[in-house]
Amino acid sequence: MNNDRLIKIIEDMAEVIKNLNECKDILKSHDENKTTIFIEFGLKQIFVDFFITVESFTSMVLKELKEFKIGLDMKQSLRILRDKDIINEEVFLFLSQARLLRNRISHRYKEPSRTELLEFIDSNIMRFNDVLDLAKQFAEN
Repeated sequence: MNNDRLIKIIEDMAEVIKNLNECKDILKSHDENKTTIFIEFGLKQIFVDFFITVESFTSMVLKELKEFKIGLDMKQSLRILRDKDIINEEVFLFLSQARLLRNRISHRYKEPSRTELLEFIDSNIMRFNDVLDLAKQFAEN
């Protein structure tokens, strides 16, 4: 596994989680106004950035497991990681839900509301950190 690339993914993931928390805290403590609309937009993009780091990490792990194939989508990739006991069922479900939210944000269909995204982040903040911890475990090996 390319350890330098993995370290960069871990750094990016940690920064994204920090930024998610900061944006979430600001949005939860302020009513919607002209400024918070931009912070909400930023939160959505940061959420997409989190998933980009997950996709990069997933690709690295699949290559390490010799399971990577061109055209493998994220839904299939997550199933492989679950089936190989790389991620547990809770993380699998979290990442599956996050994938759907990421698609809604990126493709702009049925984009999640501010409330929906904040609730998802709030209720899953430990899962974000579980994914980061998993990446760190791979760096230690």
